[in-house]
Amino acid sequence: MQKPKNCIEQNCAKPQSPNGNKALMQFAIMLFLMLLLNLFTSQSLFAQEESDSIFLEEAQVVQVVDTAYHSPKKAGWLSTAIPGLGQAYNKKYWKIPVIYAAFGGITYFLIKNNGEYIKYRDAYIARIDDDPTTIDDFPEYTTENLRVYKNIYWKKRDFNIILLAGVFTLNILDAIVDAHFYTYDISDDLSLKVRPVVAPALHFGSSNSSYAGLSFSLSF
Repeated sequence: MQKPKNCIEQNCAKPQSPNGNKALMQFAIMLFLMLLLNLFTSQSLFAQEESDSIFLEEAQVVQVVDTAYHSPKKAGWLSTAIPGLGQAYNKKYWKIPVIYAAFGGITYFLIKNNGEYIKYRDAYIARIDDDPTTIDDFPEYTTENLRVYKNIYWKKRDFNIILLAGVFTLNILDAIVDAHFYTYDISDDLSLKVRPVVAPALHFGSSNSSYAGLSFSLSF
């Protein structure tokens, strides 16, 4: 196969940018972080409740609102079988769309990046097979170009897999912690709300850039 000229020398069009849809990917990661933060917040409140109950025996800081046994083990198994089912068992219905939004966003990028990885991997293999009959689908790119893009999408795909596994694990842990915490009411006056936010970046000369983050609201 004839070695093509360097892509830079030919000023050819670049392949789809690996940073495309960056804001949407950041939003999916923020959902993942929101689940993680919620889990840590629940654990912190649960630990605080146990500490207060030791030193403040006369002043009740927690109140039993339901005497029926609520099984953390059952909640964990339900969320393992079907993500979000443990949250439904704990009556935390608002968490279900958050979980599936995180799953959906990460899965979208997983499929997209895997497709790009396969495309450049196959092109790279075809380039180095030394078979003159092989059709080169990317004649404008050098072998090094193909290798670099293959590795980029390979790493991005594997990162998506790690995020997906993380969301699944947090979904289970969150259900278990909430089940432990189910029969206690800490306070009606203290609340922490966390919401994902996507906003335009305030940079001069940049009109299309945006960033993703978390919005915290503490009421007491």
